[in-house]
Amino acid sequence: MKLSLKLWLYFIVSSAAAIVLAVTLALTLGQILQPGHTYETLKAMADEMILEVNQNGAKETALHEVTKIYQSEHPSFVFEWLHTDGAIVYASDGRTQAYSPSELIHMLANESDSYWDLEHPVSMMYPADISGYNYYLHLEIPPEAMRESQILFYFRSWTSFFSLIIPLLVFIITPYFFTYHFFHSLRQRLTKIIDALSGMSIDRRREIHDDHNDEIGQLADHFNTMSKRIHEQVVQIQDQENKRKTLISNLSHDLRTPLTNILGYAKTLQRGLYKNGEELQAYTDIILSRSQYMEKLINALFQVSQYDLHGVQIEKAPTRIAVILRKVLAEYIVVLESKEIEADISIPDISVTLMADANLLERAIRNLIDNAIKYGSDGKYLRVEYKEGEEGVSFSVIDRGQGILAEQQLLLFDRFYQGSQNRSSEGFGIGLSIVKEIAHAHGGEVTVDSVPGLETRFSITLPK
Repeated sequence: MKLSLKLWLYFIVSSAAAIVLAVTLALTLGQILQPGHTYETLKAMADEMILEVNQNGAKETALHEVTKIYQSEHPSFVFEWLHTDGAIVYASDGRTQAYSPSELIHMLANESDSYWDLEHPVSMMYPADISGYNYYLHLEIPPEAMRESQILFYFRSWTSFFSLIIPLLVFIITPYFFTYHFFHSLRQRLTKIIDALSGMSIDRRREIHDDHNDEIGQLADHFNTMSKRIHEQVVQIQDQENKRKTLISNLSHDLRTPLTNILGYAKTLQRGLYKNGEELQAYTDIILSRSQYMEKLINALFQVSQYDLHGVQIEKAPTRIAVILRKVLAEYIVVLESKEIEADISIPDISVTLMADANLLERAIRNLIDNAIKYGSDGKYLRVEYKEGEEGVSFSVIDRGQGILAEQQLLLFDRFYQGSQNRSSEGFGIGLSIVKEIAHAHGGEVTVDSVPGLETRFSITLPK
């Protein structure tokens, strides 16, 4: 249903409800605050008396009995039953003198005038048919027993009717046009939002221009924010999907090769196609090496899946990062010497203690050092430095290898990313993403700064 139609319906229903409520409230308050009789209550009383007389046998005795009952309930009233010629059948005030024709005509003609007379009794005449005979029930009510105010409308012609109705309609309808103008503008603005919503797609970003500083303007701003966020998430999902496909392709290749080797050498051993014990040992060493490689890869993928399901679970304890750095570097001395890599270590003797997970930080440090050795060993240089500042601590692993291109540095820590010069310690775009997640789990960050052919620096910064 359109807003314009809803507005019309709302206007009509609200106007009708307002009128009904006003009339009902006026009647209710009138009955509560202004007790007394009205034309309707008097006529209802007369109709009840006539009905009861007919039900009780329609005799004069029944007429007397019914009248006495109502007289006891309304002692200030005068009840008179008259023949059509004015003769008294029964009068509660004891009157016996008949009314003359002129008096009857006067009472009938001036009945409405007496209704508004505040000094004389109100005189009401009601025709009564009792067993086929015509009577009049004449009531005289003291003015103080009547309700002080009533609203009555009387129109002698359609002209007088419309003279009241037309101004009333103008009074009611005029606010609608102002309201319609206001809602017409709102409808146009809402239509823009609806069109933008219906035109949204995963590969297309929509934006609404609304300069008003009201609720709809805020809704348009929220829509623009939502559209931007959805677009960014779609781009991220597509990027992750591309990386996933690349990972599957790489895994297929890297698993096929060791599996082929393992199957080939296993069949050779099964068939006894080896020359001597040394060849047998060489074949088993190859099978073991390839199996360990596959185990390492599967463990890395399992760890990534655990991070996806549960996040990085850290167990913080008082930790001195400088101590962890010295411990890890001591284990790499032999490796560095065998590759003739110069080790340059800058770690102060005294360092602060942080609340951190020592095992996770050790893994992050090992990943960075493994990357530096694997991809920067041609520079024959490795530097590890540790610094403390007012807000936190940082440690860096620096090499002088081939370096990383600027466009690759932006994507290097994304999971499953592999550039032409990939630096992941796992070899599948996983190692550096784990470093990033460990740093973020501690409230820190990891950065890379590389000048190809000169120097590459990986740094982790943690808050105190």
